[in-house]
Amino acid sequence: MNTNNLHNRKTIKTKKSHKWKLLFLLFIPLAILIRKLMAESPDFAEMYYSRGIYKFIMQPVSVITGLVPFSFAELAVVALIIYILVRLIYLIIKAFSVGKASVFIPFITNIIMVGSLCYFIQATIWNLNYERLPFSENIDLKIEESSIDELEALCKWHIDKTNELREQVSEDETGVMQMDGGYKSIFARAQAGFVTLEKQYPFLEGKYGRPKPVLLSRVMSHLNFTGVYSCLTGEANINVDAPQMGIPSTTMHEMAHQRGIAREDEANYVAYIACMAHPDIDFKYSGSSMALQYCMNALYAEDPDRYFNLIEYYSNEYRRDIESRSAYWQQFQGETQKIANKINDTYLKLNGQTDGVKSYGRMVDLLMAEYKQNIEEYR
Repeated sequence: MNTNNLHNRKTIKTKKSHKWKLLFLLFIPLAILIRKLMAESPDFAEMYYSRGIYKFIMQPVSVITGLVPFSFAELAVVALIIYILVRLIYLIIKAFSVGKASVFIPFITNIIMVGSLCYFIQATIWNLNYERLPFSENIDLKIEESSIDELEALCKWHIDKTNELREQVSEDETGVMQMDGGYKSIFARAQAGFVTLEKQYPFLEGKYGRPKPVLLSRVMSHLNFTGVYSCLTGEANINVDAPQMGIPSTTMHEMAHQRGIAREDEANYVAYIACMAHPDIDFKYSGSSMALQYCMNALYAEDPDRYFNLIEYYSNEYRRDIESRSAYWQQFQGETQKIANKINDTYLKLNGQTDGVKSYGRMVDLLMAEYKQNIEEYR
């Protein structure tokens, strides 16, 4: 048999194989279509997807990945980066040796195939949670516009609460807040906040894997990330190099994502109420200080004079904590962080996450609604 014919047949077969892989691109418009259909009925998305299908799929996945102490997601990302770099070097050398750029075609089509499949999985398993009912409706909080005076009062209440809690937490040798028992203790104790919260809001119930420390936490700080939820593995991945005052609330935030709370500001609010429901002071302080930061940022945007008047009420202990936190993040300011922020911002906007539509952002809107609803308890 003619060897040229064999070679030609093999070439044709290979080209057909690559064209077949490109069909995986159809998963992208299919995922978009499914999400658009889900967006037509937030009630359906809430009751049947977020409280049903999502939990049915992700709870066992999260429990299984939670059996090991390291992050599968982190391992996969590192392995993928190494593979792509090694493969590219090999293909560049091969392209120069044979004089053909076509050696890159199989690699490119494989990337397209795997990328399209991963996008489809994320879009249909995780992103559909963005179409569920607003969290305020799930817990019967009335979101409405608020005056600057009401925002100032909310800030003052959170200052007093944060100062009070700060007096009760542990400190390191520099007088800065430290977690009791380190991050391992935080991860082991975190579920206690949700145990209390689930009694009030049963839709937050569920059994999920423990939070995971990220080995490359310093890299996360360069990218300005304190935590990342991996929707493919159901893992709550935490930056354990970040300032300790924020680790408990970050942990609760990523655990909120595990439970299908997709919108960032709503996950922040769930983290806050889970921290405040927690029996331990380090969690309460972390949640309270996070809420205070959001409220004060909103006040500064509206009325800087009122903001600067209120910061005079910060306790010396709380000032030490926020100064230490600012110094930590200042060292990572640069182009890498700007690019990472831009990418994350684009991702959030693609998923419909803009500022809260009412007034001061969804997180502060929820805090304000809770404040108004329970005004007698806040006084």
